[in-house]
Amino acid sequence: MGVSLEQIAAAAGVSRATLYHHFAGRDALLDALTARSVAEVSAAIAAARPDEGRAGEALERVLLAAWQVVGRYRGLVIINPQRLERAELRARLGPALGPVRALIRRGQAAGEFDAGLPVEWLLGLLTDVIHAASRQVTAGAMDVAAAERAMLRSATALLARPSVPRRQT
Repeated sequence: MGVSLEQIAAAAGVSRATLYHHFAGRDALLDALTARSVAEVSAAIAAARPDEGRAGEALERVLLAAWQVVGRYRGLVIINPQRLERAELRARLGPALGPVRALIRRGQAAGEFDAGLPVEWLLGLLTDVIHAASRQVTAGAMDVAAAERAMLRSATALLARPSVPRRQT
């Protein structure tokens, strides 16, 4: 995972002993940061009013709000999938994903979003798009503004109701 607890302590401006006083080890620190990030994302999503207005407009507000918080925790976006099973990570993200799940359902019911795809599939894709944008910024492949534009455009395309009927397979 690349960064030692000594390096983390130095970056935080505290001693290694202070860090160990608060966290039993690397996983405890990452768990605490993950819990904090989920709480912040959940609060940002709630503040974006996901249940108000047209679903497409609400989705844009929600994604932009979540994106702003995720930007502060880009390292977790890279580290957590390596250290946690996907099911565990999804469970930890549950408080943040619930309102987005409800928003997707609302958009499907209103005919704004593709009702032919499962909600959990679309929720997973949205999460992956946000994380992909974050990884692009972290890697220096895109600046924040370009990644934000790409994320919103990709999310809109993923949820769009098809303009022509799909063939049954």
